[in-house]
Amino acid sequence: MVSNEISSVRRLVATRDQLQHRLEANRELLVSLCSELGRCDSQNPPGDTTGMIASCRKMLDGIVGITVETVISAEPKVNLVARLAGEGPGPRLVMNGHLDTGPVVDLAQWTFPPFGGVIATDRIYGRGIADMKAGVAAIVLAMRTLAEFREHLRGELVLMLVADEGSGARHGTQYVLETQPELAGDAMLSGDVGSPRVARIGEKGFVWLEIEARGKSAAGAHPHLGDNAIERLLPALDAIRTMENDEVLIPDDMKTAIEEASAISEKSNGAGETHTLTHITVNIGMVQGGVRINNVPSKALAKIDIRMPPGATVEEVTSRIAGLLVGMPHIAWRVLDAAEPNWTAPDASIVSALLRNAGAVLGDAIGVSIRPGFSDSRFFRQRDVPTVVYGVTPQNGNAPDEHVLIEDLEAVFKVHALTAFDYLAKA
Repeated sequence: MVSNEISSVRRLVATRDQLQHRLEANRELLVSLCSELGRCDSQNPPGDTTGMIASCRKMLDGIVGITVETVISAEPKVNLVARLAGEGPGPRLVMNGHLDTGPVVDLAQWTFPPFGGVIATDRIYGRGIADMKAGVAAIVLAMRTLAEFREHLRGELVLMLVADEGSGARHGTQYVLETQPELAGDAMLSGDVGSPRVARIGEKGFVWLEIEARGKSAAGAHPHLGDNAIERLLPALDAIRTMENDEVLIPDDMKTAIEEASAISEKSNGAGETHTLTHITVNIGMVQGGVRINNVPSKALAKIDIRMPPGATVEEVTSRIAGLLVGMPHIAWRVLDAAEPNWTAPDASIVSALLRNAGAVLGDAIGVSIRPGFSDSRFFRQRDVPTVVYGVTPQNGNAPDEHVLIEDLEAVFKVHALTAFDYLAKA
């Protein structure tokens, strides 16, 4: 019995060594795919993902062991689900990535065309190349590579490429999971943007708030005859901003993880990230009011993005909003959208596997923390599925000359593939 176990371990180690050689051999294909995705325009809105789908399918169609289907809620927001079955029963691991990107901004400030997929020395440029075309390229090629080793796997590997992440995921991940709930899996890996030096095992929740002030219109020359809605809106905005001082009791395991990762995560994501992760933040994202300079506005509107760390709840935040705005005449407010903070236990097996592989690939231990922004990971954690986000560092993310370092792309590719192999490998 002991001899058989030793032989089994040796075979597994030998197979894993072969996998690592294949990952190295696929470097050029990885860079080529990422560049090709960089040439696809999937700005949301309108969120047309058909070009991205076509490029990804070329990597997967015809590969022995992989089945591919498209799942559509609303054209042209197309989703793709690919499945790789192992030899025998086992867990289902999902790799999720979104195909849509934000819009191109300040086109005149771009050095490279936003949809050129330009490779310049050690970088690839393009709109959405960091968020998250690089991650998509990594997980697509990870599945393609693992298909060569399917006889050594058990259970199933699922690749879920989705539309609509940037506008709520109603036609993307939410729709796929509603129509095929089994695809939530037993664990999920996401290649969404972050840093190869930090595994993100949770994310802040959010409340998107709209505040409207009503007044009375009048000519600008006779303001005494009107009531200025913008002036009535300002005290409401000042009140909401005081929420940034509210204390949140973060669960001990998450607080410890965030603090221990602080030095690592702030190197790639900026000084002050730890404070952002552990506090409520308020961003007044839009303000509208008035029709012309010489008219007293009768209506003013603001839209506000409030984020809260683990330990706070949507109910607590909305209750606080109600308390701050109560008694303010001519003010009305409503919640546009909201989601609870969510996180996976730091000691979950999928987390441990990813940390082990990231440390080996990068040659040093990595940190564990949460994301300041939300992602489709929340829809898996809502179903009690352990989930880790591990992606490239955003270089000029969502800004002119957005790009990714090729070494980041390679690291994410290798870590996802090796972690998936370890999670599904036959004993």
